Amino acid sequence: WEKAATGTNIKPTVKVAMSQAVPTPSHMALIALERAGYLKYLISQNVDGLHRKSGFPVEKMAELHGNTNLEICRAKKCGRQYMRDYRVRNNPKFMSIQLAENARAAEEICMRELYDTIINFGENLPEKALQDGFDHSQEADLCLVLGSSLRVTPAADMPKATAKNKGRLVKYAFRINAMIDDVIVALMKKLELEVPPFKLVRSIALRNIPASTDSKKGGKDAIRIRGVDSNGDPYSIMPQLDAEFASNKETFTAKKEPYMLTPSKAKLDEGLLKLKCYFQGYYGEPPLNLEVNLADIPKDKNLVITMEYDPLVTKAWSDVRYS
Repeated sequence: WEKAATGTNIKPTVKVAMSQAVPTPSHMALIALERAGYLKYLISQNVDGLHRKSGFPVEKMAELHGNTNLEICRAKKCGRQYMRDYRVRNNPKFMSIQLAENARAAEEICMRELYDTIINFGENLPEKALQDGFDHSQEADLCLVLGSSLRVTPAADMPKATAKNKGRLVKYAFRINAMIDDVIVALMKKLELEVPPFKLVRSIALRNIPASTDSKKGGKDAIRIRGVDSNGDPYSIMPQLDAEFASNKETFTAKKEPYMLTPSKAKLDEGLLKLKCYFQGYYGEPPLNLEVNLADIPKDKNLVITMEYDPLVTKAWSDVRYS
């Protein structure tokens, strides 16, 4: 709507693939506002997934129009979400279905097909995201609208819910002849809050999976490894994983998540497990070598390893954390 307001036909001068897009200072400013306690909830009409990639808490965000990297199971008793580090919509190369191997994860897997979450015109918005958006709008003291013309309902009605509840509506957009980043960065300076730099955060979860008593599911103990999002949802981030059991030098190369390591001789509760994690490389991230004591991998929950990659300055992995 900037074109309509200015009477111009401005075209973007820089084009970047969605998978390589970096969260802007505005995205990262929202992180700082949430950490400082000012921002209680985020409602997004974007499908690029940059808010989620920026590190904003998933449980405090509603993506009304979906996420091009997110698949869901529509079964009422399941509803599980699966994040992918690639575009899933209409991509025959990556059309997904919950695999039979997942049944060994000691979780409720319904084996139904997965669907992308993009909302087309004429389709209903996801009920939970819609309800959460209105609920938080009604509770808010202040609604800050960034980069939206507020012409598409029902999202356009959410700021009105704040105003009707005696809250205040502040609208920053191109009508003040400024880019969103310029406005938000100035606001952050006024609030004396630092805008954090973007770091790509990746997590993998490891669990010791005992052999199934059902012979149809296999009879070997296994170490299951998969990428996970910040809220624990499965996140396909590794196209390949190399592993070596140090006790007997047995090696594995796996290319399908979740990765199930089933050594023939090595014990799964003794010795060292060496991993080489490969990533999609959208930001030039190199493989990462990790070492894990097998005794530290539990059977009743996940051992989560989280690491950060700096795509803007050092272009290196750092801050590897085990939890």
